[in-house]
Amino acid sequence: MARDGYTRLVSWLKIILPLAALGLLSTVFMLSRTQEVRQDLPFADIRVGENGLSERVLRPTFAGASEEGDLIAFVAETARPVGEGLGSIEAADIRARIDLVEGGTITFRSDSAMMAEPSGLAELKGGVVIVSSSGYRVETEVLMAGMDRVYAETPGEVHGEGPAGRFVAGRMVLQSRDAGGDVRLRFTDGVKLVYLPASD
Repeated sequence: MARDGYTRLVSWLKIILPLAALGLLSTVFMLSRTQEVRQDLPFADIRVGENGLSERVLRPTFAGASEEGDLIAFVAETARPVGEGLGSIEAADIRARIDLVEGGTITFRSDSAMMAEPSGLAELKGGVVIVSSSGYRVETEVLMAGMDRVYAETPGEVHGEGPAGRFVAGRMVLQSRDAGGDVRLRFTDGVKLVYLPASD
């Protein structure tokens, strides 16, 4: 008689235990759906401004190379797309560097920039500083620079200093390679130079 009771208990447990397991699993799934899922992206910062939601990318890098093999890299503190798609990007606190195949370097810095992917150009604005390994340091307000080629040009006046002294010029162009294969900074439109002789 006791054996029949034990058999019936085992039979009931075979039914009850799987049902209880199914109930627990369904409860777990129901609770997981009600919990708020949050994922913090290290490269995105979404803020609400006057024009609604705006998305920014933190510390983006734009890197490429010219046909001649010069390495070109732009790094921004923040950037956000302008308009539809990723054709134009507005960036803040820009740092750029060109490593020339012949060994020299040229760096750019500005407060902001508008980068146009289709044209491969970046318009740097506000506190633009150009420094070359040949000894020039130039300041201006606007600079057009190539993102996929060695090119830079200012539409307006520049102030700077170099091996010969301090100068002011109406325009600066990062000249493409000449017959000798060198890239040069060229200053035009009324250059005024204050010669500073080298001290012994």
